Formats: sequence, C-alpha cells, structure tokens
Amino acid sequence: MSQLDYCSYIAKTSRAIVPIGSLEQHGAHLPVSTDSIIIEYIATESIKKIPCFILPVIAYGVSYEHGPLFNVSIQNSTLSEMLHDVCLSLIEMGIKNIILLNGHHGNVGVLQYVGQNLSGKIPQDATIYTINYWHLMKKDFDHAGEVETSIVLAIAPHLVRMDKAKPNAKRMSKAKVVYSSVMNNPGSFIKITGNGVWGDPTMATAEKGRELIDEILDNLEQTILDLTDTS
Repeated sequence: MSQLDYCSYIAKTSRAIVPIGSLEQHGAHLPVSTDSIIIEYIATESIKKIPCFILPVIAYGVSYEHGPLFNVSIQNSTLSEMLHDVCLSLIEMGIKNIILLNGHHGNVGVLQYVGQNLSGKIPQDATIYTINYWHLMKKDFDHAGEVETSIVLAIAPHLVRMDKAKPNAKRMSKAKVVYSSVMNNPGSFIKITGNGVWGDPTMATAEKGRELIDEILDNLEQTILDLTDTS
C-alpha cells in the first residue's frame, strides 16, 4: 500500500485498532507469544466485518506476575508512554476513533488511564477506547486453559503441544476472585496456580476455538459500531 493509499484509507475509515499482547509463559504447551498471536488475529479478522486501520501488535506487556516463570515485561509507565505516543501519532494522521484492543490481563491497569492521560492533548472529536477481548465472550477467561488453548488450536495448531497440556496444579475454590485480586503482584501467578496454568487445557479443541473466535468477532463488530457511531 502506497503513502497515498494509507492516507486515503485513514480518511475513509477514521478508526484504528491497536492490538496489545504480552510475552510470557503459557504453560508447557502454548507459545510465550500466545496473547499477541490471539489479539493480532482478532484485530486482523475484524476488518473483514468493519473497516479499520489495523496497527502491528505491541508484543510486550506488563507480565511481572509470572515471575520467576518466563516473562519479558515492560513497566506500567513504559507501556503508558508508548500508547500515549502511538495515539497522538494516529490522531495527527487523521484518525478520530482509536480502539486499544487488549489481549493480556496484566495490561488492564495501564490501559484504563490512556484516554484520561491524553485529555486536553487531543481534539474533542477524537476518542480512545479500551476493549479487553475476553469481555466479548460468555465463557470465563483463563490463562493457558481451555479457552486460550482452544483459540490457539483454531489459529495456529502447529504451535500447540497438547501432549504437554496440564491443568493448574493448585485448586482455587474462588478462582476469579483470587486471580483478579493478586495477579498484578510480582511472582503471584505461580503461587496461585502451582504451574503457571489457570484452567484445564486438556478440554480444549479447535472447534471450541473457532466458536469462541466467531463470538468474539461478532461482539467486537457491534461494540466498535456502538462506540464510534457518530449519527
């Protein structure tokens, strides 16, 4: 696509999606780039239903909760400054609606303040929204469990080692409460899961993954239309 084509497309769509992932352990059976793979795929597929300017995935996130298991993390302030600059650049290029499409739970704390931090620095008709993709499906979210494993099986089955898939080693009676309460504390994930997996990946199938992706894309389309409707 030429420079003129980019400018023409931006003018026509006025929307941009910035997919944001992470680089961290996802059990022994999924790649460390799982969050980035999933969110980039969802972003790319979304333009088949609604015109948007899609940016390359930001593949690093805030993942300190996974230590001492593998993670390559950036600080809250680093991600915040990066998104601050990306959003300003997009708005200068003529984008009016920016969707920060998040694929990693550890990024939530940063993303909820991006729009607030840019208040007064961008035109009044420019808007910045954050969408966490797991809010677009009915099934409870997990980490390297049935949901994430199913989605990666549907997207890139060659990257999944189902022979190494194991559920969380520790039982959590109030898993959602425990996870949301302590997951941002460095080193907390191994303590609450025992092995870095939250959920049961042995229940995953590519068919389930395709159904989840369809649900996510349908809801993403409607959400973007609702958020960016100027009528």
